[in-house]
Amino acid sequence: MTEIKQNRILLILASLVGGVGLGVLISFFVFPMNDADLGDSPSQEVRISTQTNNDEQASLATVSGDLEEIVEIEIASDRRGALYQMLENKSGDQIEELLRQSLNLDYSINLYSVQRLLFAELARIDPEKSLNLVWEAAPTRWSTFLNIVAMHWGMVSPEEALRTVSLLGEPWKSQAIEAVFDNQRSFTDTTIAEVVQTLDIADHFARWNYDTQLEAVIDEPRTAYNFAIKANTSEFHKRSMLLDITNRWIERAGTDDISSMLSLAYEIVNESRGLWIPVVTAIAAMNPELAWEQLSSMPTELQKQFKRYVFKVWVEHDPETAIQTITTKEYVAAEGSNFYSVLIPWIRAEADRLFENLELVPENFKTPAINLAVEHLAKSSPPSEVIELLAQLKSQGHVTDDATEEFVRIWSLDDPIAAFEWALENMDQENWLVQRTIEFALGRLSLSNPERAMELALEQPADMALEQGVVMTLLRQGKFDSALSLIPKIRTSPEYPSYYDGINQFLIVGGRIDDVLALADGLEESEKRLFYSSMARPWVRFEPESMLERLPKLPTAEMRKAIAQSVLLEQQFYPYLTEAEIEFITSFVPEETN
Repeated sequence: MTEIKQNRILLILASLVGGVGLGVLISFFVFPMNDADLGDSPSQEVRISTQTNNDEQASLATVSGDLEEIVEIEIASDRRGALYQMLENKSGDQIEELLRQSLNLDYSINLYSVQRLLFAELARIDPEKSLNLVWEAAPTRWSTFLNIVAMHWGMVSPEEALRTVSLLGEPWKSQAIEAVFDNQRSFTDTTIAEVVQTLDIADHFARWNYDTQLEAVIDEPRTAYNFAIKANTSEFHKRSMLLDITNRWIERAGTDDISSMLSLAYEIVNESRGLWIPVVTAIAAMNPELAWEQLSSMPTELQKQFKRYVFKVWVEHDPETAIQTITTKEYVAAEGSNFYSVLIPWIRAEADRLFENLELVPENFKTPAINLAVEHLAKSSPPSEVIELLAQLKSQGHVTDDATEEFVRIWSLDDPIAAFEWALENMDQENWLVQRTIEFALGRLSLSNPERAMELALEQPADMALEQGVVMTLLRQGKFDSALSLIPKIRTSPEYPSYYDGINQFLIVGGRIDDVLALADGLEESEKRLFYSSMARPWVRFEPESMLERLPKLPTAEMRKAIAQSVLLEQQFYPYLTEAEIEFITSFVPEETN
């Protein structure tokens, strides 16, 4: 609330400006000049037409009341006058019906302006009905219509408007709240403090307040950047303010001195890459080649920070020139070239031409370039094209192991069975990394068809232990019942005991203690002690209260002893229990084994 008091003068000034210039602002923002649908009040518009041009008024009187005919009137002032004539003495219900009718009309070049006027008129009479109709319009129009409703509602009854729009989901909630604050003229500091606290919209008010203050200094880039950086607001909002400042600066200054813009961006916001990335991108977009040229003569540290993002813009605008520039021996050898940072945007922009461009890449960067390109293509191209590229690269002696594994993983997201079968036929299954990739594909299948995933896993050699991967994937996703139904199908392998460590941890953390105990009942006697030991660690770490409660109730002394011994061993490394609890656990271990 301190910020609210500090901004008392700002709010008073805003209120005064709103009272004097409200009509002009409404005309500019809601009914743009290019539509020529200017004006605010229907009654004023009709009176003006009558006073200035009786012939025009007579003409309007002959216009049919049918909304479709009004939409087809080409002259904006005539169309507006005919619409206002139709709306005269109409109730909120009647205007609502007209607006709903307009939302069902076929597209016409004039329809949008008619709809804006209808939303504005209904918002004055019944804003709630107007708001509800926003969502019946085409989604591309929601933002505009919501602004109209919030603006008029904010002028008439801002507190009621805020109470209603604060219930909307984002981003509409933030947008509507800002529009209400922009146009309200009745709030005092005390009222605002009460409203934002009651509706829990202090963050939204703070963002609006920062934006309002920014407008006063936005034409002074250094001051504006400092203001945005120091603002007590979210990173997302800071980026938005910084980008607004940058765009305004670009509009005013043009491209004459890009290096000064980059220098100031580095000086002010270099401590957070997330903040200056959109700033640098916007500056570079003016003239990427010139930005690169001026950047190249700036301090090395600044080049290292910014080159990747300037180059990204450049390669999107003019890939051939950009690539020729960075693939010269002079550039690669130059201090601060940081070639890998520019390799990323280059390869992503030209991934489909990798094979023909690979000779341009310095030798020690070829494998990273292949990995980047295949990863990018795997997300955007048919698998057959990626497979063909991998075959071409491999035939030329390039290392493609990492790229192939990443390709299979990405392919598995869309078609796990095809990815799995291709990997079995084309990848070295002796390599443990390949086994992990194959396991990943089966894991993806298990999320949609666990039974089929288990069938495929059991068709492979037991030492691959793929069925264990299927079960573990289901447990990681919290699909406990599916996992438990498949556990009995797991084949015995040398990894069997360590595998149960994972099962027990997921089940215990998920609160499925009874299921863990039921699994123990189904084991051979020779396996049970290892199983009990594997229970102890997650049980005492994640559910100690449950362990202390249930340990005395376990069915056999051998089971209680095995778990107690493992808990005491775990306690030596991680002190989870109190002295009294340790004494209680020790009571389950016979003295001769203490």
